Amino acid sequence: MDRNVAVVTGASRGIGLAIARRLAAEGWAVCGLSRRRGEAAGVDWRACDVTDRAAVEAVFREILAVYGRVDLLVNNAGMGISGAAEFATAEDIGRQLDVNLLGAVACTQQVLAPMRDRGGGRILFTSSLGALFPLPYQSFYSASKAGLNSFSDALGLEVRRFGIETCTVLLNDVRTEFTDSRRKNETGDDLYGGRVTAAVGKMEQSERRGMRPEQVAAAVSALLRRRRLPPHKIVGAGNEVLGLLYRLLPARTMLRLLGRLYG
Repeated sequence: MDRNVAVVTGASRGIGLAIARRLAAEGWAVCGLSRRRGEAAGVDWRACDVTDRAAVEAVFREILAVYGRVDLLVNNAGMGISGAAEFATAEDIGRQLDVNLLGAVACTQQVLAPMRDRGGGRILFTSSLGALFPLPYQSFYSASKAGLNSFSDALGLEVRRFGIETCTVLLNDVRTEFTDSRRKNETGDDLYGGRVTAAVGKMEQSERRGMRPEQVAAAVSALLRRRRLPPHKIVGAGNEVLGLLYRLLPARTMLRLLGRLYG
């Protein structure tokens, strides 16, 4: 295998599909993992639910048997739930963490040994500014992405001696099917004065006006051309300003502003 090999999870649509297409067009051998098949020339589609540990182990065994290596893993599979934390169901909370955090961990564990044996590799995690700016009524989504950031950073410290790099790509509003697929729980909205519906509605309006998935894919492509990956990369000029505000503002001030906007 002369070409570098990339595995992209959640690759059937949205950001994952755009990244898979971009990498394939740039000459990578791309394996796209998803529960449903996507459409992109040059992508080797393989069915996999990242929350099914046995399925994850099986699909990576297949990929390594065929390609012999994985140079890049893009942990992109994700989903969102919304609603007041007080009324979130155990099923929804578990699903949120399973897909966004534990699924990424499961996939990552499958590539670490082969990357270590080859002397290097790169692992990207699709994260969110919601990890830095916690979103009311999407608290478990924010928690899953904050956990992803911490996992990536800690893992990077563990495996850098083997030439393996990790990076979280922090996004804000992107126009994808993610918005319409969000699991909404409006239980207790009356008790919260209609704020659950209002806050989620504001967020969805922003998402529908957000950047295109292809812009994210272009940013990932540029990131991969760097000699070294940064621990975190915020995508979008406006979003970088938000990242600067996060570093400058006291936590109390930041939370007060978020409360005025969404709470």
